Amino acid sequence: MPDLSICMPSHRNLENSRRSIESAVAYCEARDAMLIVSDNSGDAEKQVVLKDLSPRLVLIDSGEASAIENMERALDAVRTTFVMPMGDDDEIRFDANLPAFDLASLGYDYIGVTPVSVPFTPRHGDMPAKGFGLESSDPGERMAAYMAKAQGNNSVYYSIYRRDVFVSLTHAFTQHHPTKGGYCDWALSQALVSYGKMAHDPGTTFRYNMDKWDSAEKIGEMYQALYTGVGLPAGSEKFENLLMYLDVFILATRPGTPLPQDQRQALGLSINSRLLGPFIKKVAANPNSFDGTIRHLATMVIEERDSFGRFQIALMMADSVQPGLKDRYVDFLKAVMSPA
Repeated sequence: MPDLSICMPSHRNLENSRRSIESAVAYCEARDAMLIVSDNSGDAEKQVVLKDLSPRLVLIDSGEASAIENMERALDAVRTTFVMPMGDDDEIRFDANLPAFDLASLGYDYIGVTPVSVPFTPRHGDMPAKGFGLESSDPGERMAAYMAKAQGNNSVYYSIYRRDVFVSLTHAFTQHHPTKGGYCDWALSQALVSYGKMAHDPGTTFRYNMDKWDSAEKIGEMYQALYTGVGLPAGSEKFENLLMYLDVFILATRPGTPLPQDQRQALGLSINSRLLGPFIKKVAANPNSFDGTIRHLATMVIEERDSFGRFQIALMMADSVQPGLKDRYVDFLKAVMSPA
């Protein structure tokens, strides 16, 4: 039985998704993997073509499922030990001169394997490739190393992960997160790398389509839309560090991850330093950009020494982003902190 499934929720029609799907099929046939396509495009021709495209392809007709439902249905169909997310405008390639990575031999302190990541746009072509593992035994150091090596591009999120770890995190997010916003992708990546080491496979290349981000104008529009598109008010992007901190603290320190309790407690301290600290400094440097409540709570964070105490103060700041957001985060916290 294969060890890996590529998981592709797909909303594009056949013409616009065919290249991605065919690249994934070729990869699966060469590397003994499976491709799961959960399709909510409504394209009848696509269903006909994909149905008999390859015995490596499992096709799910998701009808009119939402984007989140479509992703969950793809993940729920995975039966292999490892899973790799993929967009239906991305591509995946293999180097025939290198052997397939032996996932079955991966140590249990590793939660996944990174490919070579090559962002590209149809207009500009391929950008510089990135290929790195994360081998530190310290969760906080792995998170810091990921942020440093990613260099502002989160395309390495599209890596190979242990199914149970990836599905557990994804379901915690899609079922309980207050906004389920696309801006949370960095928080998800940091939570994942906190759970365990990441090896590197130089024989797999993931081409990540950055067409939506290929100009300064598009970047500005998309950046704001990540927040306003999920119901947060205009200007919420100035709270990026705060929202990322809340998400990472909850997702990385929750029970049920591969990390033992003592490491989760130490990780909480690291997350406070690495993620909450920069927001507090931003408030201090730009006091006129934040209301009096935020400025007062930022001072309280500095005076508080307990890790969870700082988190609770930061939680109160959420209502300055949007009234009621604090209570929604409390519900999120309760849901993912409760034993399964």
